[in-house]
Amino acid sequence: MGSLRDDRDRQILSLLSEDAWLTYAALADRVNLSASAVQRRVERLMADGILLGARAQIADEAAIELTVYVLAELVDDSARTIQQFSQAIRGAAEVREAHYVTGEADVVLKLVVSDMAEYDRFVAGHVNGQPAVRRFKTLMALRPLA
Repeated sequence: MGSLRDDRDRQILSLLSEDAWLTYAALADRVNLSASAVQRRVERLMADGILLGARAQIADEAAIELTVYVLAELVDDSARTIQQFSQAIRGAAEVREAHYVTGEADVVLKLVVSDMAEYDRFVAGHVNGQPAVRRFKTLMALRPLA
């Protein structure tokens, strides 16, 4: 993985983390660079594995599907194992949030799936058989409380 070059890289990442839809021109105005310079920086941050992409964040209320939480215990807490699991779930449309946490589980995933068959496909393709995963537990959300 590459590294950040300066405060402008940090500013760009901060701005994109707040609003991934910002255009290069809008970013350029905020960090005092040209749009083409911002584009080159964003492309470098992506090529270096620092900026992993952008995705739409959808309100839970808009989802007709099921919300499922997966608590995964990894085989160890090495950077290699965490990266291996991260790669296994990266790009999965079902994953709305993924957090490395403390406690009984090492990772908590928030999934939104259309039905249990979609959940089963996710588990089969991204969790079961992954060498990084020791065991996992599933929690089905029944309804929001707040």
